Amino acid sequence: MRRPVRSPPAGRGYRAGMGRRVAAGGAGALLLLAAGCTARGPSPPQFPAGAGSPPPVAAVCPTAYTQPDPARPRIALRFDLAADHRSVRGVERVVFRPDLPVTEMVFRLWPNNARSAAAGARLRVTAARVAGRVVRPAVSPDPTLLHLPLGRTAAAGTVLTAELAFSLLLPAGIADRYGHTLTSAWWGTGQPLLAWERSVGWATEPAAVVLSESTTSEDAAVDLTVRAPSTDTVLTVGPTRASAPAGGFRSWHTVVPAVRDVSVAVGPFTLRHAVVAGVPVVVGVAPGSAADPDELLAEVGRSLPTIAARVGPFPYVALSVASLPGLGSSGMEYPAAIFVGEHDADVVVPHEVAHQWFYGLVGDDQARDPWLDEAFATYQEALVNRSADRYTRLRTAPGRVGAPVRSFAAADYGRVVYGKGAAALLAARDAAGPAAFDAAVRCYVAAQARRVARPADLARALEALPAALAALRTAGALPGDPLAPG
Repeated sequence: MRRPVRSPPAGRGYRAGMGRRVAAGGAGALLLLAAGCTARGPSPPQFPAGAGSPPPVAAVCPTAYTQPDPARPRIALRFDLAADHRSVRGVERVVFRPDLPVTEMVFRLWPNNARSAAAGARLRVTAARVAGRVVRPAVSPDPTLLHLPLGRTAAAGTVLTAELAFSLLLPAGIADRYGHTLTSAWWGTGQPLLAWERSVGWATEPAAVVLSESTTSEDAAVDLTVRAPSTDTVLTVGPTRASAPAGGFRSWHTVVPAVRDVSVAVGPFTLRHAVVAGVPVVVGVAPGSAADPDELLAEVGRSLPTIAARVGPFPYVALSVASLPGLGSSGMEYPAAIFVGEHDADVVVPHEVAHQWFYGLVGDDQARDPWLDEAFATYQEALVNRSADRYTRLRTAPGRVGAPVRSFAAADYGRVVYGKGAAALLAARDAAGPAAFDAAVRCYVAAQARRVARPADLARALEALPAALAALRTAGALPGDPLAPG
């Protein structure tokens, strides 16, 4: 998520005017196509040699991203959007093989978090079956948690199947990542989300109170269908095929081999299509958004190749960007899909594109270790925009970068996790040398691809760079320094 970062003294938050606006990249990075995006098969991601010969890192660096887990969940998901764009009915079928013994299946109902629910969002499971048996959900005091008891202990490796019917009520305007207008609708994590972390178990942390992400989820193979009014376009986590209209509706279908979560944006978008560094990109601006679709597309064309050259190949077969009314200078990330607001595209778009690697490809427990995606995305945005000075002033700000979301007040979360976190990464890069640090981060991304990473995984990737480790420990991003502030 992109959100304003407050720097001392506290103010309303920064806007793009605090940093230099960088011109869009050259035509070589962005090839506009008259036709729409089409699906293409992913090629094995091979890593560029990079400039120069950086010092070796401690661990052996993979030559390609770790492949998806063959035992990952298989999810068939269908959303039916109402004609008035206010509500969704859905069905979900999950085939899951845990790597630990379990007595239940646990899903998160994230629209029921306090902020979204107060605005009118509501996700309700209307029926559930596990292994063909109708199950009554266990009562939970946390409205974002759904416990489906198995009635037995299933051994590790047991194939479990859950079938859920649900309804999603969308608030008017926007509340977090849910909303609708008279003509458009959008939702992210609008389905019951399987809350499993390999080798750890169910992720049941309380939902965050401050505006932030709290999700933990592994990659899954997803077969997604969205039924929407026939005059609308659907932008989601993969290239779609639309059916012929019938009864005022049509269905949009995609199959994606490995994504952690799903977002959907529906409406009569103003569209732009392109291929950016070999990646099909579609940008859609919803009615009511003042965003310029050509500017958004240019920012993707500027950001994606720059980040890919530094971190590794873009991890998905395509990217969709939906600009929605009411998001302002914010953005929200999903694998292969982005929601953005109307303003500050030169800051918001690089941040959200960076999330395709940090959260999308390399996952994290966003409630426990939010800096692993938010600080990295802010840091990459600073490198794209050459605006490190925007964040370096926060390097000595109070607060521990590696703290969980629950430990922050709303005013401190963005400043510490985003701002100070980016400053700590920039300091680590300077201390180790850009070539060596970038090489170590590439190895970290490749090794942790399609996993839920922890700070210790990053520390191992940096163990040959003690100056970088010291900078991150001083900021409280990594454990190990008893003098770390916060």
